Amino acid sequence: MSGMRKSNNVDRTVRDLALLERSASTARVLNLLSVSALYRNETDYIERPFFTSPRLNESLILKHRIRSDEVGVLPKDRVTGTKVILPFERTDLKIGGRSFMVEQKGWRDVVDDICGAYRNPERDIHVLQSLSELPSLDPFLVREQMRRRGVDISTCYFNISEADIAQMYSFVGKQIEVLLDVSHRNRVDGSSWSNRIIRMLLSPVQGESIQPIRSALRLDPDDFEEGVFAWKGFLYYQWVLSDLRPQLAPFLREILTMKVSGFRDREMERMLDAARRRLADRVNVVLEEVVGAIRVYEAAFNDLTRNGKPLAFSNFMKRTPEMFVLLGERIGALSHVASYWRFRFPQGVVEKVPTDELLEIVRDFEYSLGGEG
Repeated sequence: MSGMRKSNNVDRTVRDLALLERSASTARVLNLLSVSALYRNETDYIERPFFTSPRLNESLILKHRIRSDEVGVLPKDRVTGTKVILPFERTDLKIGGRSFMVEQKGWRDVVDDICGAYRNPERDIHVLQSLSELPSLDPFLVREQMRRRGVDISTCYFNISEADIAQMYSFVGKQIEVLLDVSHRNRVDGSSWSNRIIRMLLSPVQGESIQPIRSALRLDPDDFEEGVFAWKGFLYYQWVLSDLRPQLAPFLREILTMKVSGFRDREMERMLDAARRRLADRVNVVLEEVVGAIRVYEAAFNDLTRNGKPLAFSNFMKRTPEMFVLLGERIGALSHVASYWRFRFPQGVVEKVPTDELLEIVRDFEYSLGGEG
């Protein structure tokens, strides 16, 4: 394991996590420590834990953008990795913690050591690998992934309301209804059949009744299974974007105009102004990439549903897992930036922030979005 000590990168990470421990999890962070504080005495939390290891079950897991000095830690050339942080003291994250990356050399031995002789390291390894497959840690996607991978976990770990789940299912269901109409227009019991198929497509296990859709799209079973899961994730991000976009305009306005306090010189002011402008440009670039990816989906879907051409959507479904990862990383970063900013600076609260803190926040945001940082 690597220790979290006194380097600048480490201090920023610990500071962010100390704040996030008191806030809701974002697309970048799965805050099991916060869940433990809220639910540790409840039966469902005890009987259906996220991890069998008590230490892992009070960890902080984040999607971590690989820095230049970390290249080679993971076996593949990746932009992001899944980092697990085990606080030294759960009541004071500023003390630091121990961390490891999923799939770094020797990580299975680390998990085995953490779990201990009376726990189930293979089950916890399976859970970590399942998290590592995801591009972000959005509660909906984690919930779907765990159900899909056969892991029974209490709903208290997923900070998503039943109302949000219902809205999401309604959003996806409308898309699926159009697809069902294309794949089986002449079925007599259309309404009840459609509802049944929608429930199956939104469940982690698909039955034989959805075969007309697979046949209409001319996909083999493996491509279809992976494509449907990524497609649901793709639709989830489309839904998330509708809520996220209105948050970005005030965020950019505030971060560009926020007043600063404390000692500063011209060089620091110049650095801060330049960093703010770069961040604003980077947010707009990433947002355009997200919108562009969604337009690819909409074009393929429209070609199928309006023009009766399944090939474009079939090709999209084959490409969806790859596009899903890219889209998830981009929208996850945007979601993290917007939610962290609003947590740190609640709307309507006017305050000055120390120059060095604002510069550090801006640089962290830029780095999270794939900029200079």
